[in-house]
Amino acid sequence: MASVADAVEHEAKRDTITDKAIAKLKAEPGKRLEWADTVVPQLRLRVSQKGAKHWSVVYRVSGAGEGGKKGKMRRMSLGDYPRVTIAKARDGARDALDQAEKGIDPAHQRQVDAVARNERTFEIIAERFVEEYAKEEQKEWKSTKAYLDNYVVPHWRGRQVEEIKRSDVNALLVKVRAQGIKRARERAEKAKKPRTEERYALSGLSAAREVRKRLRTLFNWAGEEDLVIFNPAAVMPSKKKKKSLAYTSRKRALSLEELRRVWDAAEEIGYRYGRVIQLLILTGQRRSEIAKLNTDWLNRDKWTVTVPPLHYKTNIEHTYPLSAPAIAIIEALPSYQALPKKLDKTYYLFPTNNGDRPINGFSKGRDQLHAKIAELGEKEGLPPLDEWQVRDIRRSVKTEMSRLGVPHLHSEQVLGHVLPGIESVYDVHDYLGEKRAALDLWGEQWT
Repeated sequence: MASVADAVEHEAKRDTITDKAIAKLKAEPGKRLEWADTVVPQLRLRVSQKGAKHWSVVYRVSGAGEGGKKGKMRRMSLGDYPRVTIAKARDGARDALDQAEKGIDPAHQRQVDAVARNERTFEIIAERFVEEYAKEEQKEWKSTKAYLDNYVVPHWRGRQVEEIKRSDVNALLVKVRAQGIKRARERAEKAKKPRTEERYALSGLSAAREVRKRLRTLFNWAGEEDLVIFNPAAVMPSKKKKKSLAYTSRKRALSLEELRRVWDAAEEIGYRYGRVIQLLILTGQRRSEIAKLNTDWLNRDKWTVTVPPLHYKTNIEHTYPLSAPAIAIIEALPSYQALPKKLDKTYYLFPTNNGDRPINGFSKGRDQLHAKIAELGEKEGLPPLDEWQVRDIRRSVKTEMSRLGVPHLHSEQVLGHVLPGIESVYDVHDYLGEKRAALDLWGEQWT
């Protein structure tokens, strides 16, 4: 932005600007040519000594001068020719003049609009989403941030969030799937533990599902913030090739014999991860809830564990009793034996080396467990275990309890599942006795 007055000597002409006429324009040596349009008189085309051609518009803002009169003549750039065509230059000049007539400085407004556009780019909105929503509402917000940072932002950086369409989401998920497969291969090669092509494909599919889930939440939040008018990740096409992105419930349940192989490997690994796995088998709880077990949750008089709503998936307090083998494991933990007689703070039973927070990042422990299972199996001449995941232990415990004759409702209470429908309103029994009986019966399988 500059005033019309210019120190560089130039010659001026006025005529209807056409492409044919522009091609012939050439400034004289030592001068710069400025051509005023006759269609939009305030539109200017400047031609430099080197032949560069640049559009601008001159205007005066209503009410910007003394006594409410128009302000001083100003100039605003409209871009270079031929990148900006004659038609676009005239439209841009008309828009600027309309704003100036309304008392708005078009140059200043353009700066404001540029700032606003920058604030609505996907990377900025994603950052706001994590800070304003995920950190407040999601227990695993760090995972959400990692998926967005690693899989989405690199592809959508600079994109206006309201311009992202369903086709953009579909195209992104294809890339995410490929990226997930590539990362899985790299991890396997680094660990020198190659996997089957099917496992690599599942890793890619899992990455795409997780990204879509987080995008759906992000755009829902953006809609509530009036940043978008629809959610491009909410309704995906029902084409057959897209159905694979839908979540499917896992059915894998380890048999009692398979669980014993996992138990034996965990016993060999020992504290910390091995003991976490054994408590998962004995309690049927989630890995995060066992890993975060601490003295605030543990009632050593009644030998129960109460997980507060903030740390429980359903946001409801969950209490479960400990069987004799579970108590024995806890009492043998080095962290438990080191507890002071008078607790002065929260102590984690599975702390990091610093002791100030619970362990996390279970991939190393998982790999160690699988390697130990394979090692022990080879020594005993046993076949490899079919593909399984740590979260399958919970389903396996539920299945085995059913085999032992534990009523469905009681095992559901052990797992902390919410009663369906109206039952949750009228049945407020804590089922603690029933849960204890179920876990004691299950615990007898491990003594």
